[in-house]
Amino acid sequence: MFFVLFSITFFSILLYSEDTNWVIRIKDGQGNVKKIMTAQDCMSEISNLMIFRGAPAEAAELLLTNDFQLWQFASQLIEQELVYMKASEEGYDKDEDVLTLISKERDNQLSQLYMQEKVEDDFAVVSDAEKRKFFNDNKARIQASVGRAVTYEQVAMDIETTILQERMRNEYDKIIARAQTNYNLKYSVTSDPCITIDDKTVPLSEFNDMFNESIKQAGANIPAALRIQARDGMFKAFVAREIMMYEAKKTGFYDTPQAKAIENFITRSAVTANYIDKTIRSTIPKPTEEEINLAYEQYGKMYNIDSLPYADAQKALETMVIEAKTQQKYQILVTDLRYRYSIEKNLDLLLKK
Repeated sequence: MFFVLFSITFFSILLYSEDTNWVIRIKDGQGNVKKIMTAQDCMSEISNLMIFRGAPAEAAELLLTNDFQLWQFASQLIEQELVYMKASEEGYDKDEDVLTLISKERDNQLSQLYMQEKVEDDFAVVSDAEKRKFFNDNKARIQASVGRAVTYEQVAMDIETTILQERMRNEYDKIIARAQTNYNLKYSVTSDPCITIDDKTVPLSEFNDMFNESIKQAGANIPAALRIQARDGMFKAFVAREIMMYEAKKTGFYDTPQAKAIENFITRSAVTANYIDKTIRSTIPKPTEEEINLAYEQYGKMYNIDSLPYADAQKALETMVIEAKTQQKYQILVTDLRYRYSIEKNLDLLLKK
């Protein structure tokens, strides 16, 4: 009798816990569960969101203790999941360009994350004493660059960035030195392939594309000497990243729950963005002159568009009109999807009181 009662109680608890151990549950019109997100899934989403936003760890804690922010996060997550489900149903997750983008972003994020696990916890912490020492040791050079009246407080943030960049360069040297011991490593910015790690090769075009894009963003008027210096520095970082990527795959880091969660986050974001671009943004007609003028009246001064050259101002205003219309259509899509599905939330599992 005891065994029967125990069994009934045990299975009741099990069934109850399975039925309530979710934070978000999405069902279709027939009551079929299409998506379940557990507390662990949501915590991974929050963690990934902080990583991609570059937010401090405290930001996640603030989100978990604020009812409104948590509700906002859940709503955005549900919206993106609904659009992702629709995009996948229509095959937009098979787009070759998107798959390439996902692969590159995954490798970039996971190699960085893997490298972060290798450095000391206080790697990114620069003390005030370190910054002041740098200022005093390089005062003449700083004054020549900024002005003789410059104070420590005025350049403290720039000094911190400089120190962190130097630490990163040193870390790249260490990574490359270790790899030369552990692997058959060859690399040269003038050869193709530019990197060989055991049986893995990286074509020179991959680095050149990345470097040229960086130069384009920085501006074309860069002296040749600085361009070469920038190329060499970026190539060292590129080599270190490829080593970290190779090592992360070799050690199974790509298969860890953390890595899989990041890959899922990247995939959903990329597929959703692609779907919006292909089915909404690309269908928006070129804004009329009346729409552009109205946008200028509303936002010209707010965003300093009136200070731009005419052609740039026109382009900026056109973009604003298109994005506003895209957002309107996106909200209509999301509203329609919300009506099609039954969405349940159990945010109490996440809230920290």
